[in-house]
Amino acid sequence: MSRYKLSMHKELERGWSLFNKGKLDEALQILDNFERKEDLTPEDNHYCRFLKGIILLYTGRFQESLKIAEQDYQESEKQNKPLFLIDSIYTKWNILFALGRVPETWEDVVLCEKLLKSVSEDPPTEVEMRIGFFYYMRGYFFFWEHNYDNALEYHRKSLSIFEKDDNPLVPSILCILGHSYANKGDLELALNYHVQSVEIFKSRFPNSTMVKWLIAGSYDSIGSIYYQQGNLDIALEYYEKSIEIWEQLNSPIYVCVVYYNLIRTLLAKNSPEQAKEYLHQFYQYNEKHKLLQNISYYKLSHALILKSSTRTRDRAEAEKELIKIIKWRDEVIKSGSPGVALEFSPAISTLCRLYLEELRITNDMTILNEIEPLIERLLKESERTNSYSLQAQARLLRGKIALLQMNMGDARRNLSQAQEIAESHNLHLLARMISHEHDKFLDQLDEWENLKKNRASISERMDFALLDESLELLQQKRAIKAPELPAEEPVLLLIIAGGGILLFSYPFSDKVKINEELFGGFLSAFNSFSDEILSEGLDRVKFGQYTVLIENIADFSFCYLFKGQTYLAKKKLLDFAENFKKNNSMMQTLEKSNQSSQVIELKDFPFLEGFIRGIFAYE
Repeated sequence: MSRYKLSMHKELERGWSLFNKGKLDEALQILDNFERKEDLTPEDNHYCRFLKGIILLYTGRFQESLKIAEQDYQESEKQNKPLFLIDSIYTKWNILFALGRVPETWEDVVLCEKLLKSVSEDPPTEVEMRIGFFYYMRGYFFFWEHNYDNALEYHRKSLSIFEKDDNPLVPSILCILGHSYANKGDLELALNYHVQSVEIFKSRFPNSTMVKWLIAGSYDSIGSIYYQQGNLDIALEYYEKSIEIWEQLNSPIYVCVVYYNLIRTLLAKNSPEQAKEYLHQFYQYNEKHKLLQNISYYKLSHALILKSSTRTRDRAEAEKELIKIIKWRDEVIKSGSPGVALEFSPAISTLCRLYLEELRITNDMTILNEIEPLIERLLKESERTNSYSLQAQARLLRGKIALLQMNMGDARRNLSQAQEIAESHNLHLLARMISHEHDKFLDQLDEWENLKKNRASISERMDFALLDESLELLQQKRAIKAPELPAEEPVLLLIIAGGGILLFSYPFSDKVKINEELFGGFLSAFNSFSDEILSEGLDRVKFGQYTVLIENIADFSFCYLFKGQTYLAKKKLLDFAENFKKNNSMMQTLEKSNQSSQVIELKDFPFLEGFIRGIFAYE
């Protein structure tokens, strides 16, 4: 806390130094002695309360810490000390975070932002520290809202402030960065941050209750990363480390989550007997801690074991259990009850998989009538929770189901929407994977037509649609594997007005000749497909070995003809169209060209060539 040296008494600095070294009891003793002194200044009292509240937080004495933070808030408010108010809000926020009551602190965090605007006369280093607190808290709210890019932005800003002084908050920020990257699908980066966080925590705060709580969360996340990567033995090691700490800390809900993770990992490892042993331990834990009224994770774990059985009776029982869990979760949401950790997606995706396995065996297409409402529930849940990754994956699954029904239009629309959702929320790995699947589907249209003509079995269609991969992604059994995408081969760039009127044409190479017949065919195809593109939300059209992308800006369509993968090409076209839109002179030129029905000649606007080359970057 070196940035507080201008304001803090030497004894308080010593107490903070001891805390920073993990000597919590010694630090508390110094603070206890200090607050008994006479003639303490208001600043001395504030910093003593602030440091004591933080240290009590780290020792797990949450209620004592909260009482001190609230007292400090009241005193700081009387003294009209904005920086001190931010300190007390930060302490309170940490306590409620540890107690799972983060939403209660939103108004206080908003207040911090207002307070920071009134501290222009305070020392810059003191203000910067409070800005770091605000960034940390605000970033966590973005994380809570599934807005991981903004969460990452704020937490990086916070880290850049605190790492200058090797502040004890640094490992906490690394931990939340790990969680954000994991939710974005960047597993290697997430793993790196979690490992860094754990190493710092263990070296500096080996006996801190709060730190053990954070380490247990990191261990669980590391286990999930290894689980998605298929390293099941390592995943089990980290889950076991996590559950041991949660049990020591008497945190039942987190213990339940990790039991579920252990059981699903053992089933993935094809170790059902060991999974049943853990289920028995899970049951005993619930009984011991009187959790029988809220044992959703136990029921889900039990359903997974039943589903893994080859017995028809057990699988039927699993279906009943999963339906009960989903109905119970519906009731909880309607009642507005807080603090329920179980989400819809594990139960729904497991039930979907159970139905699809039955579909593969029976070839009974009516089973799809059971699956479609479940996907709709997933979409509604993703919208309710702002879980854009879940929303995109549910759209992807819906597209695959449409393929089973040989409904190519619905399949394409859902694939386009899935990519748009992922792309617009910066889930780039997921967007790249979906784009690759969409391209592959368009390349395989002839094969799909043959499957339809030959009345292929549902099992053949499921294999061809790679449906199992989509379900494993939804169940977090598989990491997002975005393929490497080579740059496309550009062929032609067009700008077209309504009715298919050509306003601008730019061929990228002389190697590919676009004769009048081919060009006319393209325009005809574009006109015939345009209504479908606009109404169905499709983002690409395939013409043999060529793909056409269309971006609509105002009354104009920007079209890009190329060979190769779509993902990078789409980014370039969107960049070109958006830059065109921002340039008033260029848009006016388009309007005049449209009114006069004259094609824009490159010789009249030579700057356009450099503009195009800069964006599309081709040889």
